[in-house]
Amino acid sequence: MRSAVSVILSGSAPDQNMSYPDYDQTPHDHSALLVVVRHIGRQLRTKQFNRAFERISRVNQIKLNDSQGNPRQIWVRYLRGYPGEQNDWSDFQTHRKALGLISVGQCNSQDEFNELCRIHEQAKVGYAFTLYDSRCILLGLNPDGTLYEGSHSSDVSPCVDGEDDRVHHSVSVFNNKSKIEGSDSNFNDPARNCSSGIASSSEGIGTGAESLPSEDNASMSSSLSLPSAVCGDDTRKSPSSDSLQNYLASGSVEESEATDSTSEETTSKESTNSIGTGIPYSSMRESENPILGLSTDPDSRSQSSEGRNSLIAPSNFKARTLFYPTMDQSQNLETDILEFISSLFWVLESKRLDKLAVRKADRTLLLSSLCAPFEKKDFVGLDLESRWNKRRADGRLKKQLGDLSLQAGLASESITHYQAAIEILKSVNDWLWLAGALEGLCSVSVCCMYPQLRKALPLQRNSSLQGADMVKYKNLSGSSSSSSLPPGLEPESLSGMRPPIKNCLSPQDLLDKYREAVTHYGKYRQAGVIETEASIKASLVLIEQRQTLAAAEFLQNAVFISLQLTEDEKMHRFNALAELYTRLGFHRKAAFFKRVAAMRCVSPHNPHPNWALCHSLLLQQEGYKISLNPSENSIFGFYGWPRLQMQVMQELVGTAKRKGNSALATKHMTLLVHTMLPHMTRDERRDFSQQLEILSKEAEGLPVPLAIENGVIIPPVNLTLIPYVKLFKLIAPTPHLKPQKIVERKPTDEISPFVYTPFNRDKTVKDITKADFNWVEGELCEVNVILENPLPVELKVSSMCLITEGVKFHVNSNVISVPAESSMFPATLTGKPLEPGILRIIGYSTYTLGVKSNIRLKSLQNMPFPYVDIEVDPALPAIEIQTSKAKSDCFSSLSDSIVTSASISMLMGENQECTVTIANVGKVPIELLELTLDVQGDKRAFEIFKWSDENIVSQLPIQPGANASFTIYVYGAGEFIGQPDCHSGDSSSVSSLPMTSNASDGPSSLPSRLGAISDRLRSKRTESSASNRSSVKSFMSSNISVASNKNPKLPISSQTKNYEAVLKLKYSGGPGHQTGHFRTCGIALNVEVSPAVFITKWDTLPGDSPSQFYLVLDVCNVTQHEMEIHYAKTKQILVEKGDTCRIPVPLDRCSLTNVEKGKEEFACCEHIVTNVDLKWILPESSGKATLHGITLTQAMVQLVTVSPIQWEITVNGESVKPEEMRFEAGEMINVNVWLRNHLKESLEDLNLSLDCFQDYQNGRINNRLDSRFAVIGNDSVLIPKIGPGSSFQHSLSLIFFVGGMYKIDFKCNKKDLEDLEYKYNPPLDLMIQ
Repeated sequence: MRSAVSVILSGSAPDQNMSYPDYDQTPHDHSALLVVVRHIGRQLRTKQFNRAFERISRVNQIKLNDSQGNPRQIWVRYLRGYPGEQNDWSDFQTHRKALGLISVGQCNSQDEFNELCRIHEQAKVGYAFTLYDSRCILLGLNPDGTLYEGSHSSDVSPCVDGEDDRVHHSVSVFNNKSKIEGSDSNFNDPARNCSSGIASSSEGIGTGAESLPSEDNASMSSSLSLPSAVCGDDTRKSPSSDSLQNYLASGSVEESEATDSTSEETTSKESTNSIGTGIPYSSMRESENPILGLSTDPDSRSQSSEGRNSLIAPSNFKARTLFYPTMDQSQNLETDILEFISSLFWVLESKRLDKLAVRKADRTLLLSSLCAPFEKKDFVGLDLESRWNKRRADGRLKKQLGDLSLQAGLASESITHYQAAIEILKSVNDWLWLAGALEGLCSVSVCCMYPQLRKALPLQRNSSLQGADMVKYKNLSGSSSSSSLPPGLEPESLSGMRPPIKNCLSPQDLLDKYREAVTHYGKYRQAGVIETEASIKASLVLIEQRQTLAAAEFLQNAVFISLQLTEDEKMHRFNALAELYTRLGFHRKAAFFKRVAAMRCVSPHNPHPNWALCHSLLLQQEGYKISLNPSENSIFGFYGWPRLQMQVMQELVGTAKRKGNSALATKHMTLLVHTMLPHMTRDERRDFSQQLEILSKEAEGLPVPLAIENGVIIPPVNLTLIPYVKLFKLIAPTPHLKPQKIVERKPTDEISPFVYTPFNRDKTVKDITKADFNWVEGELCEVNVILENPLPVELKVSSMCLITEGVKFHVNSNVISVPAESSMFPATLTGKPLEPGILRIIGYSTYTLGVKSNIRLKSLQNMPFPYVDIEVDPALPAIEIQTSKAKSDCFSSLSDSIVTSASISMLMGENQECTVTIANVGKVPIELLELTLDVQGDKRAFEIFKWSDENIVSQLPIQPGANASFTIYVYGAGEFIGQPDCHSGDSSSVSSLPMTSNASDGPSSLPSRLGAISDRLRSKRTESSASNRSSVKSFMSSNISVASNKNPKLPISSQTKNYEAVLKLKYSGGPGHQTGHFRTCGIALNVEVSPAVFITKWDTLPGDSPSQFYLVLDVCNVTQHEMEIHYAKTKQILVEKGDTCRIPVPLDRCSLTNVEKGKEEFACCEHIVTNVDLKWILPESSGKATLHGITLTQAMVQLVTVSPIQWEITVNGESVKPEEMRFEAGEMINVNVWLRNHLKESLEDLNLSLDCFQDYQNGRINNRLDSRFAVIGNDSVLIPKIGPGSSFQHSLSLIFFVGGMYKIDFKCNKKDLEDLEYKYNPPLDLMIQ
């Protein structure tokens, strides 16, 4: 962007350059009115002034209506100081013009009041040619001008001096303009800024709506009256450079002054008329001076001061004054500031209208004023009437109109003016003003497209001088993102964004226009400051767009701009660039410029080198991944650039030595050796370790924080790598002899009313920082460590010992000499606990290379805990254990405290016993012995092992040398419901087994354990109920039956399961028992359970009476021996190996009286499991099979449960019996049916029906009997309601015309639930002859 044409267009370095760039400027500042806020006097404290400035800065936006009733939005920028060099460029860019001045002070007497008035008037002189209006805010006075009684204070602000103010604001006349001789100390002098703590500049935060409601703000904006000092207090002495008549006058000086006065009157009238509903300016009485009632007439002052302590304003004081007793009692401050900003707007609006009213023929007369400071000499002897100059004057006027329109809140008009100026200035090659027009066009586009940039915090130019410099910069959102666009904006849609207003630049056009503007600025050496500021503004916009590369290009251009700066200003420049690069996400480049800024502080050309400031800037090297806190190095790890980091750390060491702080130099060198040791060469390790040893002789390295003069705390550095502990291991006692602590839970304290609580209320949960073993009082304890020496020289560790907390612990200091570059050097740290309690090991300490290090365990990479708590316990007993079973050859270790084992093989359902003998081999009696079972894997192991706690307790205490024994009862638990399968262990799978065709074996098709019964199977079962009943009778008629069907090919099941568990014994006694300590040991139990029988299929059949039913089971013998199965009190059956037999188990029906709705199936299954007693007997063993896991279908549930309706049926007056009844064809059969409700609630909407059919005993059923019988009466009747305990009776008659075997089925179901029906079982059997 820099161009060689700048040498031709600029010439030699001029005197009209700005002092230095304003690094706080943003594109939005082009639309803001510049107001300077100054601290005057010595009575007002700096803290109070900061409060006032903060409140004033909040009023940074007002909304009002112009003379045409159109709304305007005006922004304000407040600065605490503003140099005159910046103000001289106000004709080129109007946003640099200081339009308002606000002075804030405090007075307690007339002399102080006069002094503050003089200082305020002196401050106005510095901005005389640009100032529109001013306010003087004085604290310590009542609103009527009298002294506030509580305002007297002996405290004087140390940062504001009246004499210094007079020096800073002394002026001299140069080229018919007032120029500041001495710059503002609060703005130019960094040291003064550092001491005062006041930032060099500050922008308003928030909007006007924060201090005033929107409705009040709008009404106030429309009703504010123009004050008397709006345009009179600064333009009476000298004509304003913005007055158009000054350039149109062709006569004498008197004519010019007359014209100027006329311009002032016209401006006042226009401003007054444009206020709308405001108070007319002409209606203000002369007594209403801007000093709020303070008369400037001596007579009137003397009269008004009688009887009260009223202050008198000096005669030359023309500014308007605002009086407040204190800052807490200044409720109208924001309102007064709003009125002040409104007055500035109306003057600005009048200036803009004056510019618009200039005739085209007269615009060339303005050319001498529309120029940059260094251009004034170029117009001497220039023909202003040439066509070239006319077009140049026209273009510059258009550009200035764009600036004024933008400040006046007319964004659309400013764009029009800027575009017109660009076309004109480009044709006349007026590159400087063309660049200004391009920058203005970009600024108004940015204001419209990115309004959120106004709220961004400004860069603090002097932030490196403050004591809080070590506060880390936080990366702004999106700075580290790889995308260069705003969130949600794709690259292809960037150029297609619609501008918010017409002719507004698109994001891509913003980049091009900014680049063009900076290029044109680069042609002028005198515009280097403006070019720098334009590059910074462009980079801010591109950062918002996340175009990182383009933003970096503009910042790079700003770096190469040659400016005439002092070393101190160069330091501020590089510091500001560093902060911009930080926002951009270029952290390493930001660190580079921080380092360059630090070098500027101690440059050979700097007459006053500041080593403290250099050290403070070097500390801010986060971009190089350097942290002064060794604990944060784990965040960076080994990322970064080690050689560069080592160089910066060496510079820190040298800077600290030049400061004269040897302790700080030792601290930095320790950090260098600690963090950079893995990246050093062999020679560097030797050299740096020797340098550290030399520095530590001047100031010993101590493991304590170090505070330096700027308030930064340097954390301690411990040499964890010299020597490096590769292993830190505590030696534990034998596992089964580890002492532990008994924790007694209090149920009353653990009860919580909440279902879930995030707090851990379980006191027995193991703490991760507590060791899983305990030490014993008085015994020598050891900690094994393996050391590594990374240095090429022998490392002498003068002292190495443990660091502990808690109980008294005697540590033994060990002197260790580690050979050079040894990697596995073992060492042992010893000590002895002197009392029982909690011993906390938090680390170890070393003393080597003159540095003492307290190394915590949390700093070791192989130690995840910050400390280790070890309990020191008193004496406890010891035991030996033996069992009556053989030991296991191998078993999975579920515990490290196992002392013996036992192996048991058994069949499913079998019971065995194991005797355990305990011998007390200790010196303390066993007073407590508790047994618990630890199971990992299948939880069925809890059903396998049982023992008697009462038997164990009855044998306590066990004296030393005595024995005790108890029995473990082992049960072969397993799932009997399933299908034997040698290829699959899934017991839920069912395969078809060949069934016998013998009628005694029951039905040929039964449902699986999954409970899935098809409608076809269910219908067959119903139709063949008679044969089923006969088959059941055949089952019951014989005591022992042998299954006639054999399956020699049936696979023998290999579903053997192994169950492993650990029987833990917790025992205690003696002093250890009194303090709640115990020891634990374990017995490994290995049980192998093989299957004996399987229930492959099951079904339910009606019983001989309505209160019973049959559970038909298919039982499979999967053993290698003949098995005898007992399934009833007097019923048993022999089943050979691999065979399956079908047995009917008679059971009573299940009552659902107290069963909840929806749990009928569960109740029926529990009824079956409880009442079925299925035993098997083998030659050498026996057991019992259970039906846990059985499931029932809905039809099965109806058959198993007791019907809520009790049936009673009579045929021809006789009760029905479970046998065939014989009648003649044509005989009338009278049937009476009684229904009784056994429930406690009524049965409603029941439908009683009769169903007659013929069963041919071959799987066929005939239901079409309409021509074979007749029903006299209703074969179906609707029952509205049967109350609890009530009955319902229905009668009918039957006549059969054809002989044969008939079955009559009575059923009753609910009208709305057809699936739920109650049947009379078994059906009536009628033989018609």
